Amino acid sequence: MTETMTEEVTETAQEATEAPKEWTHSGLLPENVRRPSGYVINHSGVYGEKQIKDTVIQVRVAWAPLVVRSIYVDPAGDQAVELAWLDRGRLVTRIVPRSVARRGRILVATLGDAGLPVIEADAKLAERYLAAFESINQKEIPRVHLARQLGWQEDGTFVLAQDTPHRVEVKYDEQKPALAAHGVVGTFASWQAAVKRMVEYPAAQMPLYASFAAPLLQTVNVNSFTVDVSGRSTRGKTTAAGAALSVWADPSEKADGMYSWRTTMLAAEKRLNLVNGLPVVFDETKLVRDPEMVHALLYSIPKNHGQARGGGWPSGLPWRTVMISTGEQSVLTFTTDQGAGARVLTVKEAPFGTDGDDSSAAAIEVRDGCSENYGTAGARYIEKLIECISSGGKQRLVSRHKELTEAHRYDSDMSARRAPMVACLALAAELSHEWGIVPFPPPEMDVWRRLFAVSDQTDNRGEMALDVVREYVAGHSSELWSPHTDEKAPFSGWVGRDLQVDGTPTVALLPQRLREILQRANYDLDAVLPSWLEADVLVKNTKTRPAHLVPKKLDGRLARMLVFTPGQIVSTETDPDDGE
Repeated sequence: MTETMTEEVTETAQEATEAPKEWTHSGLLPENVRRPSGYVINHSGVYGEKQIKDTVIQVRVAWAPLVVRSIYVDPAGDQAVELAWLDRGRLVTRIVPRSVARRGRILVATLGDAGLPVIEADAKLAERYLAAFESINQKEIPRVHLARQLGWQEDGTFVLAQDTPHRVEVKYDEQKPALAAHGVVGTFASWQAAVKRMVEYPAAQMPLYASFAAPLLQTVNVNSFTVDVSGRSTRGKTTAAGAALSVWADPSEKADGMYSWRTTMLAAEKRLNLVNGLPVVFDETKLVRDPEMVHALLYSIPKNHGQARGGGWPSGLPWRTVMISTGEQSVLTFTTDQGAGARVLTVKEAPFGTDGDDSSAAAIEVRDGCSENYGTAGARYIEKLIECISSGGKQRLVSRHKELTEAHRYDSDMSARRAPMVACLALAAELSHEWGIVPFPPPEMDVWRRLFAVSDQTDNRGEMALDVVREYVAGHSSELWSPHTDEKAPFSGWVGRDLQVDGTPTVALLPQRLREILQRANYDLDAVLPSWLEADVLVKNTKTRPAHLVPKKLDGRLARMLVFTPGQIVSTETDPDDGE
């Protein structure tokens, strides 16, 4: 360093040491912090000592006051560092993982766009300075709880939104938009006025109760589950789900609180991982690209964690939630496993009924009111819930949940398996009304039974899909080719053919035409096919691959078809009224 440069740096540093004291009152630092030995911190920056030959000079470390303001510790013990600096008198703070704060060049690359007053040439100096500053102020720099999820925390608090009450630093950037949607806007009275229009529509109330049930899962020891609101379009499914989300977050299209079914397994897991005691809305099943993903997700949700993965991929992501799904197609149509039905509560009634203008007016009022007023109900509900638990009411909640579970077992094994989930909704309905949040009482028991009591038969999607095929074949016999007819093919082409197996009549259908038939009834052929094969619904030919696609003649040509075993589609019984 030349003599002239040395003089300039020394003069600048001397001027810096005489800087005014007002920067200490800008909110930059906690009280009683100390300056590390060998450093000067003032309004013009940070300077450190450097010895050149026999002379000690001061060199610039940062171009503005830069300090460690807080240390954040998450439930796993991982730490993050809050850095703070002044930019033209304005306080700027950023939180970075400790691994970033300890590597100067990476720190500059990470926070350069935020205005970090350090250049890459001084990155190593800044790295050492920050370590020295933190070391000498260990007792003064506060250590703060850092949340990684919204909802319940290990200390018994409940995070509703950013800094409410804890700072939230999510692990994945994809979670940030959904986090930003959680907050409070509008008034509680306006929200109540909006949802009050749901009083005559119990099917629309179920997603709302599912939303209030999510924080109860941990207390009553029930695993995460799914509430499926499905049926014809323009019946208010998304509006009902939006009202449920408005308890905690912005449900409008401009926000990212609602999640789309156009997703992948890992992306869905990351979205679920954002919450521990809050609902997640997956909207519009018609956007599903991979039925197998839906099947896997329905089984993963009650496990309260995602799939195990290696190779550095996110593995076993935890959550606790009630997932609310909407769409014309039920999520259960994407899986053939009857066990999936025990993990899903399906609401098939039109949420806002079928009363024409009255239904439409109610749905619009709920939608608009909840879009303009959200987050207020959740804050009140959690306040009451924490007060109840802290005052010894946990056992009362557990006991009441057990009573409601017994009351909602109904008359089938499947209903009995679903009873703890229905009881969560029923308990949430009671509490939210008792605490003055939902402005109408819970539905009567016969309403719950109507919505959620199911026979085991109606939960067997493979058999239900067969009913669709039976009805189609019975009503469209003219579309079946027969070797004993000279009729021309219909305009849309043959759907299949008549034939006999071991002397008994049955039908064989073309796979693509069968797929179209099932899709119109919201079933997926690939989803129901495994259960058909397991139940020997289809004739198999060991000489072909796959064995269930059997070559048969169709109007003079050979085609690979699905041949149903006798008695499955064409009844072998006689009508007792034929003799009349």
